[in-house]
Amino acid sequence: MAEPAISRQFARWAQALRYEDLPPALVDKTQALLLHALTGGLLGARSRAAQDVVQLTLREEGRPDGASVFHSPHKASRIGATFANAELIHASFLFDSYRMLTHPGPVLVPAALAQAELEGRSGRDLVVALVAGYELVCRLADDFIPSTAARGFRPSPLYATLGAALSCGLLMGLDEDRLVTAIALATHFASGLNEGPRVGANELLIHEPQAARNGVFAAVMARAGHIKGAETSIEGRAGFYNAFTGSHTGELSHSFTGAKQVDMASITQGLGQTYKMLGFMFRIYPCPGYNQPVIELMGELCQRHAIAADDIAQVRVHMNTIETRYPSPAFPRHEDWQQPRVWDSTHYFAARVAVAGGFPVANGLPPGAPDSDPARETQARELMGRVRLVPEELRPMFSPAIAIELKNGQVHQGDYPYARMVWDLRTLRRRLQACEPGIEGGAARLDALTHMLSEAHQLESMQPLLALMKSWPA
Repeated sequence: MAEPAISRQFARWAQALRYEDLPPALVDKTQALLLHALTGGLLGARSRAAQDVVQLTLREEGRPDGASVFHSPHKASRIGATFANAELIHASFLFDSYRMLTHPGPVLVPAALAQAELEGRSGRDLVVALVAGYELVCRLADDFIPSTAARGFRPSPLYATLGAALSCGLLMGLDEDRLVTAIALATHFASGLNEGPRVGANELLIHEPQAARNGVFAAVMARAGHIKGAETSIEGRAGFYNAFTGSHTGELSHSFTGAKQVDMASITQGLGQTYKMLGFMFRIYPCPGYNQPVIELMGELCQRHAIAADDIAQVRVHMNTIETRYPSPAFPRHEDWQQPRVWDSTHYFAARVAVAGGFPVANGLPPGAPDSDPARETQARELMGRVRLVPEELRPMFSPAIAIELKNGQVHQGDYPYARMVWDLRTLRRRLQACEPGIEGGAARLDALTHMLSEAHQLESMQPLLALMKSWPA
C-alpha cells in the first residue's frame, strides 16, 4: 500500500501528538525557542518602525475582544495581533535559525500565542502545537533550502508559513482532514523573494510577519470548512516543491553537502521518534546566522592567545561555499564575495571582534551602527582587508575554521563545530544576559519570563505569559 501524502502524514502525526509523548529535551528546546522569540519581542519595543506597525495594526484591525498585542493595553484580530507581535520579534534581529536561511521563531511563536489565547488553550497545548509546527518546518526545509534560494525565493517565510498553519490548526482544534487543508492552503499563501536581500532593499523586514499572518489565515479558512485542500499539495507534480525547488521528485540544484537527490520518503522518516528541531541554533548578534560562529570563534582565539589586532598579518576563515554567497547560491548579494564590506561581510565581523574584543548583541541597538569609538572602527575597517574567506563545498554549515597568522610568523587556529551553537534553555538564558540593557525590567523581567516558560506545563491559559509581554512590572 502506498504511503499517505506528506501533508496527511504530518496532519495525522500532529493530531495524535500529546504532551506526554514529548521527550524532556524536546520540551526544554521548545521552552528555549519561546524564550528566544519573546525576548526578541521585548527588545522590539525599541524599534520605531515596529511601533509604527503596531499602531497601524491597531487602527486597522483593533478589536476589544481580540488577541493581545505586546507592549499595548489594546487588542487586535487574531491575524492582526499575530502580525504586530511578529513584527516586534522580527525587529529585534533576535532570530532562531535552522539550516542557515530559515527563521521560524518570529512566525510560529506569535501565531501560536494568539491562537492559544483566543482558543483558551494551556501551556501544554502551546508546547505541543509548536513542536508540530517546528518539526514540519525542519523536515520540509532540511535538504531543500539552497535549491529554494536558488529559485529566487527566500526560504524562511515560505517554509514557516506551513509550520504556522499546522501549529494554529492544532490550537483551533482542527481534525486530521482540516489540518491537511490548512497545510495545503499554506502552500498557496507562502511567499517571499530574494531580490530584496540581493540588492540591499528591506522587504524582508515584513517577510516573517506576513508569513505569520498567512499561516493563521490558512488555519482559519480550513476551520471554516468551505475548502478542501489537495492531498499532494507538497509533493504533487504542480505542488509546493515543484514551485519552490524546481522538482517534485527530490532533485536538488544546490545543496550544502554536494548531494543532488533527496529520497522523498526521508522527509517523514522517523516522524515522532527523532526530532530535527533539536538542532535549532539561536542568533544573538544582529547579523546573518553564518557569522555568529565566526564572531564566537574569533573572540575565543584572540582571548586564548592574547592576540592584539595590530599583531595580525592575515586571517583565513574557512566556511561552507553557500555561506559566502548569501542570500542565494544563484543570486548572491555580491559576486565579488571576497571584497570586504562594513556590516555586510564576514571580513568585517571577524575584524571587529579582533579589534574590540567582541561584538554587540541584539539589545535594541540598530544593526549597522558604527562602533562608538571612531578610532576602533577605523582600525577594524583596516584589518578587514587582511581577512580572507576560504569557501569549502563540503564544510558543514555554521562550522567555520579560522587561522590567524601573526606578523611574527606564529599561526593560531581553531574550529567551531555547529553543535556548540545548539543551546538548551539554561544556556540560552545565560547568553541572553548581554541583551538585558535593551529590555525594560532587565534581568528581573527575563528571569520571570524564563521561570514561567520552564513551568509552561502548569499554565492553564496564556494570560500570565502575555501579562509579562505587556509592561513591567506586570
